[in-house]
Amino acid sequence: MPSPRHDGVKDLVRESPQTVARLVCAKNAEAAIRPHVPLREASNELNDRPSRDFYPDNVFTQGSPSAPSSVLVVEIQHEKEEQKRRQIARYAAALWLFHRCAPVVAVVCPSQAAADFYDEPIGTELPGYRYPPVAIGPDDIPRVEDAGTVADDPALAALSVMAHGSSMSVLTAFLEGLSRLETDDSSKYYEYAYRLASQQVKQSLEAEMTSGTWPVYSPFAKTHYGHGHEDGRTEERAATVIDLLEARGLPVDDATRARITACNDIERLKAWSIAALTVDRAEEIFEA
Repeated sequence: MPSPRHDGVKDLVRESPQTVARLVCAKNAEAAIRPHVPLREASNELNDRPSRDFYPDNVFTQGSPSAPSSVLVVEIQHEKEEQKRRQIARYAAALWLFHRCAPVVAVVCPSQAAADFYDEPIGTELPGYRYPPVAIGPDDIPRVEDAGTVADDPALAALSVMAHGSSMSVLTAFLEGLSRLETDDSSKYYEYAYRLASQQVKQSLEAEMTSGTWPVYSPFAKTHYGHGHEDGRTEERAATVIDLLEARGLPVDDATRARITACNDIERLKAWSIAALTVDRAEEIFEA
């Protein structure tokens, strides 16, 4: 099951695909994507009969919908998985067969180790065919430390929080830049950044939200940080417990996940989140 962070990146990419296109072209000037040409979201249902259907996270096209000039696929990957590397090459082949133009597959990775893994050309069963994806990791995402840049490209700023949010200069610029946007936009991009951030960075953002210096604009923020809204706090804390377990590579089965998400005791969830840092198996958190 995709994590909240995975879905946060996916939604942000859907909101602002041009930001990813610019990052791709900054890393690979020969990529067959024009960063300033509008991208149109396309179906992500692919098939390479006689294989089964499979679904990349996001697919966008440039040019005519019926005969696009370029195709951009964006995958979000947190872990190094050889099976997923092979799948990326199949995405490219299926889209080339369908659209008859060479697709660009960008792999957005919160971890640089994962980005380095996916950046290598992918070998296939077809002799001589190796597909080169473009992996975007923290080293490829600029540190946005200027409020004006945040206001001009809040999607890039949210990705910068994901990659470099441990730097207070990034967080300060992010919050100041959001204050220059319309309320709806500032709320939206704050929520994206929060969903993309590590647990440590989330805590820093929470501190800003509760300091009294940042207005609580959005329904999301009010749910999590407004007075008397305990349900939102427990829901987010439950998601954090699952994130911590999965970040350590511990499988979370359906029964364990259901018990965590059903809990509405904030103190118990806090205890589980601490236990999640050290247990050997996910279900051992319940002994805390």
